[in-house]
Amino acid sequence: MKLIPFAVMTLALATPLAACSEDKPDKPDKPAVCSSVDSLKASVDDVKGIDVSSSSDLSDLESGLTAIGSDLSDVKADAKSEFSTQVDAAQTSYDALTTSVDAAKASASAATLSAAGTALSTFSTDVQTLVADVQGTC
Repeated sequence: MKLIPFAVMTLALATPLAACSEDKPDKPDKPAVCSSVDSLKASVDDVKGIDVSSSSDLSDLESGLTAIGSDLSDVKADAKSEFSTQVDAAQTSYDALTTSVDAAKASASAATLSAAGTALSTFSTDVQTLVADVQGTC
């Protein structure tokens, strides 16, 4: 007679455990901004090593900026208003960077190359802030 209550209790305990073991994802899918910010970070990492003190490397930087501009647009679209402050800062420093690279290509001098290097550093810092803030939600 003690066997029936034990069987009922075992069945009652096993049912919730079986429900917990169903194939359920641990986390919902990541927001699109997570992958777009990863792409932006990779593109920025690609140009970080470019030596802007040489005018011959400016074309490499300019090519990298094209990819970065596209990635930044994707981040802006995916982030919507949630990261607007960080995206705006990155966009502003990106615009300054492209302007300084254009100036250095038009007239390469110590001053224009230095300005491009400073602009690249500022942009890199702004992107690092954006990436860190977005990745905190991913």
